[in-house]
Amino acid sequence: MEMKHLTLLLSLFSFSAYTASPLVALASSPSDGQSPSSSEDHPPQTVSKIPSNVNPKLKKICQEVNHPTECVTTAAPFLGETADISPVTVLQAEIEAIDSQAKEALAKATKLAADPTTSKTITFPLNICIDGYKAILKNKQAILDAISKRDADELNMELSSNVDHISQCEDAFEEAKINSPIPELHSLLGKMIFNSINIGVDMVDFEDKN
Repeated sequence: MEMKHLTLLLSLFSFSAYTASPLVALASSPSDGQSPSSSEDHPPQTVSKIPSNVNPKLKKICQEVNHPTECVTTAAPFLGETADISPVTVLQAEIEAIDSQAKEALAKATKLAADPTTSKTITFPLNICIDGYKAILKNKQAILDAISKRDADELNMELSSNVDHISQCEDAFEEAKINSPIPELHSLLGKMIFNSINIGVDMVDFEDKN
């Protein structure tokens, strides 16, 4: 239990640093339903942009995360029509969505890095992001294995490592004082990762046998 609390504190610290960065502020979508003065530490209260035909159980879970609309729109395609909606199944769907988004980000970042017209100023931080995207893809199976084993500590550790990878990419561009050439892709991936932290740490309870 102590490990879970420590992991949560570290994740929230990384989350605060990530959301305070200039790139995320630039790339943030208005779908969050938050004013500039709203705190990222609390889930947005405006959920009217969530489609009305969403499964009520999915909607209830997604309303509790930092980015409800992105939770619904990214997890829903990976949930079957007859899926038993629970924090665990939504988390599994979100991990699949993160995998898909990371693959897209990796492909575009790799293409840009290999383009001879891309400046070296951009290429250096871009390569850090590429390494991060690859690590996120590699981490997928470890997360799914932790869920399968019902190992909360391992799950929290693996989810938190994704935060590290996305934050390192963010830091690289911030230190170079330039913006990412793929801000929308990167921003959405970050929101999905933090949604997975919200669900995995706050909602998944492996001690509940029901």
